Amino acid sequence: MQLLVALGGIVLLAGVYLLLMRLTIDVSRLERKSDASMRDLVYLGLHTGLLAVAAVLGFAAGKWLNGMGVGYGLLFLVVLLVWMLAAQLGAYGLACHGHNDLIRHWTC
Repeated sequence: MQLLVALGGIVLLAGVYLLLMRLTIDVSRLERKSDASMRDLVYLGLHTGLLAVAAVLGFAAGKWLNGMGVGYGLLFLVVLLVWMLAAQLGAYGLACHGHNDLIRHWTC
């Protein structure tokens, strides 16, 4: 049961992250200099908000399953953080080889 809840929560958070990044892809296209600060604010809110949700969701799941809320909170937080980094680096690598605009618009 614990494994299913942990994997399900992490997969759900990773999917939500990719969906949110895909929905905000137009923010990463910069037409004016003022767009850069707006893009940074949107991405700051998206990433920190989702990481906070991951920590709270993990804490709640851990408390419910076996009383190890902090452990599950950190697990969800760290795995999602690594997933975010891997997704961004992967999207950048693919963008520089002709597959741009997957989850973000990159300039190589």
